Amino acid sequence: MRSPGARRRARLGIALLGAWLALLAPLAALAQTATLTVTDRGASRTYTVRELLASPQRRAVTVADPVFRRSMTYRAVPVADLLKGLAVAPDDYVQVTASDGFSVAIPARLLLNTDPAAPLAFLAIDDPAAPWPAIPGKGSGAGPFYVVWQPAGPTPVSSEYWAYATVSLTVTDSPVERWSVLAVGADVPAADPIRRGLDRFVSVCMACHRFDGAGEAEMGPDLARPMNPVDYFQLPALRKFLHDPKSVRSWPDMKMAGAEAMSLTARDIDDIIAWLEYKARTRR
Repeated sequence: MRSPGARRRARLGIALLGAWLALLAPLAALAQTATLTVTDRGASRTYTVRELLASPQRRAVTVADPVFRRSMTYRAVPVADLLKGLAVAPDDYVQVTASDGFSVAIPARLLLNTDPAAPLAFLAIDDPAAPWPAIPGKGSGAGPFYVVWQPAGPTPVSSEYWAYATVSLTVTDSPVERWSVLAVGADVPAADPIRRGLDRFVSVCMACHRFDGAGEAEMGPDLARPMNPVDYFQLPALRKFLHDPKSVRSWPDMKMAGAEAMSLTARDIDDIIAWLEYKARTRR
């Protein structure tokens, strides 16, 4: 027979469990009603978690996930299927925006691809009945929607194209067409590191930063206002900072990852700096 103390502890445990379940219920309901907006230049569609989980295109997708740093299996639908019926051309871009201020422009040709010999893009859906774990080191989740990739062959996919906490996909022009301040002059040769630096800046850096107002990201500071980094960093320090930010400085709630996490090579870093130097020269 249980003692009075044991009975009190049992009742307390039941009460705490009830309170916890009561807290989870509205969160699960909220997750079910979270929406994804997919927009072209003239039309818009909205999908709920429930609708996407019930989609006939939904499948199990296993990926080597750079965010969770391990193999993950997701319930997902091909992004190409989400874009079907929209006015989107292979030379367009799709602005993928997240709830935390992250916003990256992905070439539409990558998202439209259905050939398994090249990387395939999927939209993973966080099922409230089997929620994903928290992102390592962040304490927050990647849901309700997450753009993931099944890489194939030698074609690399930028780490910034793994966009978690996604809330919208918007068909648009290329970043250079949208914001002329990013462009380089016609006198810069096609093979010049400056042009490659622009490409890497758009693919990687603009997911978190704007440049002289250009861009949609809101996570990091503008890299031209009020000053370009090459104007206040010594170049060896800037290279070191881009390779491993914490080796140069750190700050509360630091989000900037190093070169390895962003799939940046030493050449990429040099090319980005070449483009930043070019923009600093032409602005003066």
